Amino acid sequence: MEQFKDFKAFMEAIDSYGKLSGIVKVIPPKEWKDNLPDISQGLERVRVQNPIIQHIIGSQGVYTQTNVEKRRPYTLNQWHALCEKTEHRLPDIGADRTSVVPVTQPRKKKIPTQEIVNAPAPFANTRSKRKSAVSSRSKKSSNTINSTHTQPTHLNSPPPSPKTPTNSGPTTKPSLLSSSISSILKNKRQILAEEISLAESTKPVPLDFDSNCLNPEKYDVNYCKELEREYWRNLTFTQPMYGADMVGTLFDTSVSSWNVNKLDNLLNRLGVTLPGVNTPYLYFGMWKSTFAWHVEDMDLYSINYLHVGAPKQWYSIPTTHSKKFEGVMQNIFFQQHKACHEFLRHKTFIASPKVLAHHAIPVHRCVQHEGEFMITFPFGYHSGYNLGFNCAESVNFAIDSWLEIGKQAKACNCINDSVMIDVSVLEEHQRQQQPEDEYNVVDDDNGDKDQYQNQYKHNQQPKQQLQEQVQTSRREPKSRINKNIMSKKKTKPKNKKQITTINSNQTSQKCVLCSSDEPTDMATVEGNPVHRLCAEVIPDTYPDMLQDGTNVINGVKDIPNARWRLVCQYCRIPEGACTQCCSERCCRSFHATCAKEAGATMLRRITEDDGHIIYDVYCSQHDPKSQEKRKKEKQSFVDSMMVEMKIGRQVSIHWNGAEAARGLIEYWNASKQTCRIAFEDGISRNTPWRDIRFTL
Repeated sequence: MEQFKDFKAFMEAIDSYGKLSGIVKVIPPKEWKDNLPDISQGLERVRVQNPIIQHIIGSQGVYTQTNVEKRRPYTLNQWHALCEKTEHRLPDIGADRTSVVPVTQPRKKKIPTQEIVNAPAPFANTRSKRKSAVSSRSKKSSNTINSTHTQPTHLNSPPPSPKTPTNSGPTTKPSLLSSSISSILKNKRQILAEEISLAESTKPVPLDFDSNCLNPEKYDVNYCKELEREYWRNLTFTQPMYGADMVGTLFDTSVSSWNVNKLDNLLNRLGVTLPGVNTPYLYFGMWKSTFAWHVEDMDLYSINYLHVGAPKQWYSIPTTHSKKFEGVMQNIFFQQHKACHEFLRHKTFIASPKVLAHHAIPVHRCVQHEGEFMITFPFGYHSGYNLGFNCAESVNFAIDSWLEIGKQAKACNCINDSVMIDVSVLEEHQRQQQPEDEYNVVDDDNGDKDQYQNQYKHNQQPKQQLQEQVQTSRREPKSRINKNIMSKKKTKPKNKKQITTINSNQTSQKCVLCSSDEPTDMATVEGNPVHRLCAEVIPDTYPDMLQDGTNVINGVKDIPNARWRLVCQYCRIPEGACTQCCSERCCRSFHATCAKEAGATMLRRITEDDGHIIYDVYCSQHDPKSQEKRKKEKQSFVDSMMVEMKIGRQVSIHWNGAEAARGLIEYWNASKQTCRIAFEDGISRNTPWRDIRFTL
């Protein structure tokens, strides 16, 4: 319990292991479970809102999943009754697999030929037309029974009574039959309406079943293997329903440790609520309800707690094989990958462990039982399915080691609920906490920081000394004193009033538009020192001439506050005003002097209308020189590969995080820069040139 109670410390301790395995199961200590409050009252108020019907299509271990929303809610009693139906119930598996009871639909009664002849043309399957059809057929039968047929049809009227001669006609009037059918249909509609009305209400509904797993000991390894076989055999039959992604929690506020609703992690600092990301989702499963292969949005961590019910079967890919797994899935679902490179984030693509094993990808299995946690790690692909009625709660989280991962994470742009997190917000929050350590300030119980703020004001250093500290820490990752300056600039953007006027007593001639210490060559209208280059590069400023013939820089007062708040990508010092890359949709910013010192491309031109000087400045990524260099390197790589390409030549394939695999070249495509490789295990697949190494 001592190791378990601190969630953040526990996660940091197992982080290195989890990042290799991709997934971890945590069994809480008995003391923690015993102290959990009873959730039965919470379950009475739960509603399974608009569950999804999972249509799974495919064969031979490769499937796609389509989710269709069921537009009605369910109480937990109604959901459990649905899970107990024949088509959604756990298969009856005995000790020897011979006692499996197949799911069969009742046969329809065969209609005699005579009845089919008299049957009218079919209507659309609506209740109103069906009712009118029954009524019209009854009237027609009573009018033509003596002239056309000697026997009444059982399709439109009940069979004759054994006490009455058959030629005496039907003993039940058609109007009575029609009203009987109408009352049956009305009762069904009324029952359904009452169920929906109860589910839409907010009043608690006492459970009429035991929500806990009744016999957890039966879910041993052998039994779960049998269920796994049944799952993959019958995956495309009888569409399961899944009550997924429902906002809510079943954890009481009194649960202090490992409360999924309030975990100690970085996502609490976002300042906004993201359902399922920093606030939990509830999941209600049934037999065969599936979650397809995926990693979490933004490559975050996730935690899943199974409150009650049957276990969950999990699959996971070790992170050492994540890249190889992605390559295999890209080949299997080629069209989907072509449409969206982040297609696996759609959570709709399924590949069986047998198929993946055929491609030399190990698949780990784990069964999550009631009262256990499952934790997934960045780059840890996972999937699975439910073994019956259950209720789980899940949320994403992040620890300090995720920040660098989050910066590189990619999001899918073709789905509406794709999550994108600005990692700089979390880094900013961390830097804001650092001054408290700088001055050894401890917040009191009420969270009052006035003492720290006052102390900070009294301990501010002179401007020149601050600048010296910034210069010495330029190559360090945003030092504390640098952050103090940044906060000051952001809360009080530079404007005309904040620019200090230069006088004869001042020794500093620092440019007001950049962070460079290079001597200035001009002054602004207000008398502040400035570099001519900085003034020409900034779009809002320009050289001007006073009445006495003095050349000055005008327009500093017109620089918008947003430009003062930009941070240079080269020096990272939030001083002066920055320009931005002229490439479309690029917002990288930099000081003019820093860009010149870094060798960035700066194209100077003069406008024809007003004669103003304009600079087209490029960042390193969009620099025409760099792009031309990369283009030449790419062409050189293609030329060298074309020389080495020979059909039947042996090569080795190196995927990131996986062992090298050997194969023979079958053919290649120069335009796509891919090769068809026949591997030693007999499988052929397209491989990018970048992964190919030629062997002697």
